[in-house]
Amino acid sequence: MSSPKSAVVIGAGVAGLCCAYHLRKRELDVVVVESNRVGSGASWGNGGWICPAQAGPLPEPGLTLYGIRSLFDADSSLYVKPGNWGELIPWLFRFWTYCNKRDYQYGTEALALLGKDIFDLVEEMIADGVEFELHRKGMLVAARNAELVHAGLRKLAPMRAYGYELPKTVTSGAELHELEPALAREVNTGFLVNQHWHVRPETFTAGMAAALGRMGVEVVEGAEVTDFEVREDRVASVITAAGRYSADAFVVAAGAWTPPLAQMLGVSFPMQAGKGYSFFVSPSVLPKRSILLADVHVGCTPFGDRMRIGGTLEFSGLNTRLDHRRIAAIVKGAHESFLPWNSREDATEWAGLRPVTPDGLPVLDRLTSGGNVFLATGYSMLGITLAPPAGQAIAEFVVSGRRPKLLEPFRLDRLRGLRWHRGQ
Repeated sequence: MSSPKSAVVIGAGVAGLCCAYHLRKRELDVVVVESNRVGSGASWGNGGWICPAQAGPLPEPGLTLYGIRSLFDADSSLYVKPGNWGELIPWLFRFWTYCNKRDYQYGTEALALLGKDIFDLVEEMIADGVEFELHRKGMLVAARNAELVHAGLRKLAPMRAYGYELPKTVTSGAELHELEPALAREVNTGFLVNQHWHVRPETFTAGMAAALGRMGVEVVEGAEVTDFEVREDRVASVITAAGRYSADAFVVAAGAWTPPLAQMLGVSFPMQAGKGYSFFVSPSVLPKRSILLADVHVGCTPFGDRMRIGGTLEFSGLNTRLDHRRIAAIVKGAHESFLPWNSREDATEWAGLRPVTPDGLPVLDRLTSGGNVFLATGYSMLGITLAPPAGQAIAEFVVSGRRPKLLEPFRLDRLRGLRWHRGQ
């Protein structure tokens, strides 16, 4: 079968835009269709972290069934809102089966290899004329509890085997506060990860869309997908609120909304929407770099004269409703960790839906064997870190018809069927 000459990408968040960018670089005619506006989903209000050295899967060893009870505490950083039990309970059970050392090591290696070229790819985008706000200042992991910081550094240690640079010791006391004066005195232990950049995410998606326009890619907003036209087991066109778009290949990169689109084509797979919250504050001392507060699981990112604070992972379905109890929990944890700030800016409160699979790994695959529909989703909290290299690999898959070895851990069929806990 000849290589495709055209492609439609569904989704204009960071996942879809990166796929479109690499498909166009391979000289395909590309159209991007977006149900809302460019970058309006999970790509909008996040911290914009590019953090390959921290790219471990969400399910971690040691989470017992007893520990899962804490997921129903509204103040917990990982929270399951009661409701829709028919989908949530099977998904949670599968999530628990991956909370073992063997699967965690496998997932860590897969993500480490996928993300290893991210900094080079970002530099290539800049060289190609993609304009966005970028900061190359590293990230500080810090906490009041010194043992949590030591544990965090031990957790990242395996990443050294894949070429990532990490400190061997932590920093404490006056040395830490000289490194980061914005921290409260009680936050007395931390370590610096230099291989960490951050972008202002809304400028990244806007810059990508503008660059794609200059490259000849049409980006259509307000184009919610309503159906697919299928001929002889292959998709011929996608039908949207803005019209019908035909192509040789299709990439579904719609984040948390990807499963409903796949179901239109008769394919189901387990993925939940993990809601995250963020807001801006104006601190009395602006942090020099991104900060991860390890004890309260909150990320803080400086942009201009303000700091974006984000956190939590809430499973409550496909909605972006604000739960102010969750925001209050973030505020409490972060406020005690910094020198005083002005009241948070309520108008900047935001919620976005991260696509999360039970094993915490993306889905980067062909939808059906021999078909012409591909999936690029499931990046969890690593969208800006993983989308550029994943988009490059998906473009190779689309053009060649052969799955790159890099994508082998992210096959769709790994998520099908019943899976039992291995207890290792």
